[in-house]
Amino acid sequence: MNIATSNQLTGIFCQHGPKNWQTSHTGPLVNKRLAVKDVFAVKNHINSAGNPSWFNSSNVAIKNADAINKLMEAGSCFISFTHTDELAYSLEGNNIHYGAAENPHFPGHACGGSSMGSAAAVAANLADIGLGTDTGGSIRIPASYCGLYGIRPSHNVIDTEGLIPLAPPFDTIGWFTQSADLLSNVGDVLLPEQEITPVNTLIVAEQLFDLVDVSLRSNLVAALDKIKPYFKEVKTLQLPNDQILSELADTFRILQGRAIAKTHRHWLENTTPKPEFSEAIQARFDMALGLSEAQQKEAQQVQQQWQKVIDANLNKNSCLFLPTTPTTAPKLGADTGPLRMQILTLSAMAGLSGSAQVHLPLTPTANGHPYGFSLMMSHANDKSLLACATHISNQFKQDTSL
Repeated sequence: MNIATSNQLTGIFCQHGPKNWQTSHTGPLVNKRLAVKDVFAVKNHINSAGNPSWFNSSNVAIKNADAINKLMEAGSCFISFTHTDELAYSLEGNNIHYGAAENPHFPGHACGGSSMGSAAAVAANLADIGLGTDTGGSIRIPASYCGLYGIRPSHNVIDTEGLIPLAPPFDTIGWFTQSADLLSNVGDVLLPEQEITPVNTLIVAEQLFDLVDVSLRSNLVAALDKIKPYFKEVKTLQLPNDQILSELADTFRILQGRAIAKTHRHWLENTTPKPEFSEAIQARFDMALGLSEAQQKEAQQVQQQWQKVIDANLNKNSCLFLPTTPTTAPKLGADTGPLRMQILTLSAMAGLSGSAQVHLPLTPTANGHPYGFSLMMSHANDKSLLACATHISNQFKQDTSL
């Protein structure tokens, strides 16, 4: 049953690109409806990356993105490109050129960005799989806001060939589904062969609960208490100092910004007519272009410290419990500037360490608004994380029904 209204559809699907395109009628994802963020190359088509200037200055693709080929070969049906924030440089889920996808499970509120259209399509049951990207949280935040399962894989485990980049050192290809089983099935298609090991240790960082809205902390505590028995051991995240968590957001902002400047400076400064962006996104590009090498080096030192924290605390048999977002979905059009750095503190934990993170939508609020929590594992343990998330999801639902 589709739950999207006609107004919502305008903020979900792009007019350009293929529609209901299927190349294989066999495979593990046969007939699964695939909604694709408008940053993946499809042969003979042009991407907008959420901005008309990008569309008008781009050529048609000469081949499909690698991820598209794999999903099509597995039997999925490409239903449409979906809208994204401009050049994927936002966590908001709003586009001044193409509109904003309204949250199907929280009317009047945002889906989150920048993979907003793919998330909305799955949440509205207009697609089974929403393909997107996650650089600073663009899968994880919409998954939390829309009540979906979503994965940001380990960095570099999935080939990004044919993907319009934002910040290559952090860009990953991720996806949304309504079930943990399908999330894992897509992983079997896109992820490389990996050893699947039992995840028997849960790592907890209670300091992170302080970043979450007071009204939601009880949800997280209840979820944590419920899943603890699923693990043999529960440990506390060991930090070298009290300030490192407070440094993560700014560290990520600087390193991402430097990578964006390196990737897009020429296009931003030489495209005629000059590309138009929303005020918030233009300010981010200006910031990125103004960052210095000295700032980058200082941020890299913090990143290295954080990577040592992850190496010391996580291994192939352990995962970290953490909040995905500090709030439920904000209202459409709300000023999310102050919220952005709170979100980045949480999302940078995986981004700066190249780790895999899965959102599980298992703790909606008392009035039914989507919410949940995340599990994170160290690099290249993606399939173990998906297996763990599937087990927890099935067990969680079984226990809740008793």
